[in-house]
Amino acid sequence: MNKIIYLFKIIADSSIDNKIALMATLVSAGALIASIYFNHKTRKQYINSLNPLLSFELRNNMGSLCLMMINTGQSAAKNINISFKKIQNNGEYDTFDIDNNLKNKLDLYPGEKIIGRIARSGENLENIIAPVIEIDLLYENSNMKKIEKYSRKITCTQEIDDMKDIEEIKDSIREISNRLNEISYSNNRMANYFEGRCLFKFDEINVIPNSSLYDDMKDAFQGIEHNKEIIGRDENGTIN
Repeated sequence: MNKIIYLFKIIADSSIDNKIALMATLVSAGALIASIYFNHKTRKQYINSLNPLLSFELRNNMGSLCLMMINTGQSAAKNINISFKKIQNNGEYDTFDIDNNLKNKLDLYPGEKIIGRIARSGENLENIIAPVIEIDLLYENSNMKKIEKYSRKITCTQEIDDMKDIEEIKDSIREISNRLNEISYSNNRMANYFEGRCLFKFDEINVIPNSSLYDDMKDAFQGIEHNKEIIGRDENGTIN
């Protein structure tokens, strides 16, 4: 305290130029300290930006729940170990069925990804699911040379691409239906031609054949002509 009072006395007894020089020195020292602090903070942020970053996607694919893990960071994540804890909102299936590639420890370098089945999907015509899984994650941060450990909840993602796939399936079904209609119309015309009757494709009546191809061919070669009553539609479209 006495030294501080002594310093103030020196400043008070000094000339204006000395006071200005002292203030300038203090300002410069403050600016230097601030510059060192922010440079250190910026460097720390840059180093942290080079860390590995593991991102996850949980997808419902062809009756299975699949987990995809991607390293979207700037350095490698090594000896990755995933512990699967719990699965929820997956219908009647609440246990894991994990592929071997997700059971073993693995390394992921920047941009690399891995995907594997983790459970059977509980989705069906009666149940609409929204699965959520809980995992513990342990891996070596190759940038900071330390072990990272944390827990995560991952929710199943219904992507736009999935909806696009559904629309493509619907389009394919429509195309198949149109093709089957064309075949049905063609078969109907052929049946009418061979039987000598007129029935539309939507007619669902049961009629007894008047003859057979063998009998008709034999009668044709022998010049025999038969007048048979044929059940079908007349020129007005009425069934007789």
